[in-house]
Amino acid sequence: MIDLVAEQGYEAVSVRAICERVGVGRVEFERRFADKEDCFLTLHDEIGAELCARLESARGASSWHDRVWAVGWATLRFLQEDAIRARFFVVAVNGAGAAAQARRDRLLQRLVDLIDAGRQELDEPDSVSRCTAEIVAGAIYGTVLAKVDDGSIEHDTDFLPELVYMAVMPYLGSRAAEDELLVQPLR
Repeated sequence: MIDLVAEQGYEAVSVRAICERVGVGRVEFERRFADKEDCFLTLHDEIGAELCARLESARGASSWHDRVWAVGWATLRFLQEDAIRARFFVVAVNGAGAAAQARRDRLLQRLVDLIDAGRQELDEPDSVSRCTAEIVAGAIYGTVLAKVDDGSIEHDTDFLPELVYMAVMPYLGSRAAEDELLVQPLR
Protein backbone atom coordinates (compact mmCIF):
# COMPACT_ATOMS: atom_id res chain seq x y z
CA MET A 1 0.00 0.00 0.00
CA ILE A 2 2.79 2.39 0.83
CA ASP A 3 4.33 2.03 -2.63
CA LEU A 4 0.97 2.24 -4.38
CA VAL A 5 -0.02 5.39 -2.51
CA ALA A 6 3.35 6.93 -3.38
CA GLU A 7 2.85 6.07 -7.06
CA GLN A 8 -0.83 6.86 -7.49
CA GLY A 9 -2.14 8.75 -4.48
CA TYR A 10 -4.49 7.41 -1.82
CA GLU A 11 -7.72 7.96 -3.74
CA ALA A 12 -6.54 6.06 -6.82
CA VAL A 13 -5.45 2.98 -4.89
CA SER A 14 -7.95 0.11 -4.70
CA VAL A 15 -8.07 -2.97 -2.52
CA ARG A 16 -7.75 -5.01 -5.69
CA ALA A 17 -4.52 -3.20 -6.60
CA ILE A 18 -3.15 -3.76 -3.09
CA CYS A 19 -3.96 -7.48 -3.29
CA GLU A 20 -2.36 -7.78 -6.71
CA ARG A 21 0.79 -5.98 -5.57
CA VAL A 22 1.16 -8.15 -2.47
CA GLY A 23 0.04 -11.35 -4.17
CA VAL A 24 -2.85 -12.17 -1.84
CA GLY A 25 -6.53 -12.70 -2.44
CA ARG A 26 -9.22 -10.33 -1.28
CA VAL A 27 -10.38 -12.80 1.40
CA GLU A 28 -6.94 -12.79 2.94
CA PHE A 29 -6.85 -8.98 2.80
CA GLU A 30 -10.25 -8.79 4.50
CA ARG A 31 -9.08 -11.08 7.31
CA ARG A 32 -6.60 -8.42 8.31
CA PHE A 33 -8.27 -5.16 7.24
CA ALA A 34 -11.85 -3.96 7.06
CA ASP A 35 -11.15 -1.88 3.96
CA LYS A 36 -8.57 0.32 2.25
CA GLU A 37 -8.83 2.99 4.92
CA ASP A 38 -8.22 0.44 7.68
CA CYS A 39 -5.13 -0.77 5.82
CA PHE A 40 -3.86 2.80 5.49
CA LEU A 41 -4.52 3.58 9.15
CA THR A 42 -2.85 0.38 10.32
CA LEU A 43 0.29 1.14 8.33
CA HIS A 44 0.28 4.78 9.44
CA ASP A 45 -0.04 3.66 13.07
CA GLU A 46 2.89 1.25 12.65
CA ILE A 47 5.11 3.95 11.17
CA GLY A 48 4.00 6.40 13.86
CA ALA A 49 4.79 3.90 16.61
CA GLU A 50 8.26 3.32 15.15
CA LEU A 51 8.92 7.06 15.01
CA CYS A 52 7.64 7.57 18.57
CA ALA A 53 9.86 4.76 19.84
CA ARG A 54 12.88 6.48 18.36
CA LEU A 55 11.84 9.81 19.77
CA GLU A 56 11.57 8.40 23.29
CA SER A 57 15.32 7.96 23.47
CA ALA A 58 15.80 11.47 22.06
CA ARG A 59 13.55 12.91 24.76
CA GLY A 60 16.05 11.80 27.38
CA ALA A 61 18.33 14.76 26.69
CA SER A 62 19.14 16.76 29.79
CA SER A 63 17.79 20.19 28.82
CA TRP A 64 14.73 21.31 26.89
CA HIS A 65 16.95 22.87 24.24
CA ASP A 66 18.88 19.62 23.82
CA ARG A 67 15.61 17.64 23.62
CA VAL A 68 14.41 19.91 20.80
CA TRP A 69 17.61 19.23 18.87
CA ALA A 70 17.58 15.50 19.63
CA VAL A 71 13.98 15.09 18.52
CA GLY A 72 14.69 17.13 15.40
CA TRP A 73 17.65 14.96 14.44
CA ALA A 74 15.84 11.72 15.22
CA THR A 75 12.84 12.77 13.14
CA LEU A 76 14.97 13.94 10.24
CA ARG A 77 16.96 10.69 10.18
CA PHE A 78 13.76 8.66 10.34
CA LEU A 79 12.23 10.51 7.40
CA GLN A 80 15.44 10.31 5.37
CA GLU A 81 15.72 6.52 5.72
CA ASP A 82 12.89 5.82 3.31
CA ALA A 83 11.51 8.59 1.10
CA ILE A 84 8.47 6.57 0.04
CA ARG A 85 7.52 5.75 3.62
CA ALA A 86 8.08 9.42 4.56
CA ARG A 87 5.75 10.53 1.76
CA PHE A 88 3.11 8.05 2.90
CA PHE A 89 3.44 9.13 6.54
CA VAL A 90 3.70 12.90 6.13
CA VAL A 91 2.04 13.78 2.81
CA ALA A 92 -0.49 11.07 1.93
CA VAL A 93 -2.07 11.23 5.38
CA ASN A 94 -3.52 14.62 4.44
CA GLY A 95 -5.63 13.09 1.67
CA ALA A 96 -6.65 9.88 3.39
CA GLY A 97 -9.68 11.11 5.30
CA ALA A 98 -10.66 12.39 8.71
CA ALA A 99 -9.48 9.35 10.69
CA ALA A 100 -5.99 9.61 9.17
CA GLN A 101 -5.85 13.34 9.83
CA ALA A 102 -6.92 12.74 13.45
CA ARG A 103 -3.97 10.36 13.83
CA ARG A 104 -1.65 12.95 12.30
CA ASP A 105 -2.99 15.54 14.71
CA ARG A 106 -2.43 13.26 17.72
CA LEU A 107 1.18 12.79 16.67
CA LEU A 108 1.56 16.54 16.18
CA GLN A 109 0.33 17.05 19.74
CA ARG A 110 3.51 15.29 20.89
CA LEU A 111 5.49 17.95 19.06
CA VAL A 112 3.31 20.62 20.65
CA ASP A 113 4.00 19.10 24.08
CA LEU A 114 7.75 19.16 23.44
CA ILE A 115 7.70 22.77 22.28
CA ASP A 116 5.31 23.89 25.02
CA ALA A 117 7.74 22.58 27.64
CA GLY A 118 9.84 25.58 26.63
CA ARG A 119 7.57 27.73 28.78
CA GLN A 120 9.42 26.32 31.79
CA GLU A 121 12.51 28.13 30.48
CA LEU A 122 10.78 31.46 31.10
CA ASP A 123 10.74 33.45 34.32
CA GLU A 124 6.98 33.72 33.87
CA PRO A 125 5.81 30.49 32.18
CA ASP A 126 2.23 31.73 31.89
CA SER A 127 3.34 34.72 29.82
CA VAL A 128 3.22 32.44 26.75
CA SER A 129 0.23 30.24 26.02
CA ARG A 130 0.09 26.70 24.69
CA CYS A 131 -1.31 28.22 21.52
CA THR A 132 2.19 29.51 20.78
CA ALA A 133 3.51 25.95 20.74
CA GLU A 134 0.62 24.87 18.51
CA ILE A 135 1.44 27.61 16.00
CA VAL A 136 5.15 26.75 16.05
CA ALA A 137 4.42 23.03 15.64
CA GLY A 138 2.17 23.82 12.68
CA ALA A 139 4.92 25.87 11.05
CA ILE A 140 7.45 23.10 11.63
CA TYR A 141 5.06 20.49 10.21
CA GLY A 142 4.39 22.68 7.18
CA THR A 143 8.12 22.99 6.51
CA VAL A 144 8.71 19.25 6.87
CA LEU A 145 5.64 18.50 4.71
CA ALA A 146 7.00 20.72 1.92
CA LYS A 147 10.46 19.09 2.14
CA VAL A 148 9.00 15.58 1.99
CA ASP A 149 6.58 16.52 -0.77
CA ASP A 150 9.26 17.99 -3.03
CA GLY A 151 11.73 15.18 -2.28
CA SER A 152 14.38 17.40 -0.73
CA ILE A 153 14.08 15.80 2.73
CA GLU A 154 16.22 12.92 1.48
CA HIS A 155 19.42 14.92 1.25
CA ASP A 156 18.74 18.23 2.99
CA THR A 157 19.71 18.78 6.62
CA ASP A 158 20.41 22.49 6.31
CA PHE A 159 16.86 23.44 7.30
CA LEU A 160 16.99 21.75 10.73
CA PRO A 161 18.54 24.81 12.43
CA GLU A 162 15.63 26.86 11.03
CA LEU A 163 13.16 24.48 12.66
CA VAL A 164 14.98 24.72 15.98
CA TYR A 165 15.01 28.51 15.55
CA MET A 166 11.20 28.43 15.25
CA ALA A 167 10.89 26.22 18.33
CA VAL A 168 13.13 28.21 20.65
CA MET A 169 12.33 31.80 19.60
CA PRO A 170 9.24 32.30 21.81
CA TYR A 171 10.97 30.81 24.86
CA LEU A 172 14.66 31.68 24.68
CA GLY A 173 14.39 34.92 22.70
CA SER A 174 15.60 36.20 19.37
CA ARG A 175 19.33 36.18 20.18
CA ALA A 176 19.34 32.54 21.27
CA ALA A 177 17.15 31.61 18.30
CA GLU A 178 19.51 33.36 15.90
CA ASP A 179 22.40 31.34 17.34
CA GLU A 180 20.57 28.19 16.20
CA LEU A 181 20.92 29.34 12.61
CA LEU A 182 24.71 29.20 13.00
CA VAL A 183 24.70 25.50 13.81
CA GLN A 184 26.21 23.49 10.98
CA PRO A 185 24.24 20.26 10.50
CA LEU A 186 26.15 17.01 10.58
CA ARG A 187 26.67 15.45 7.21
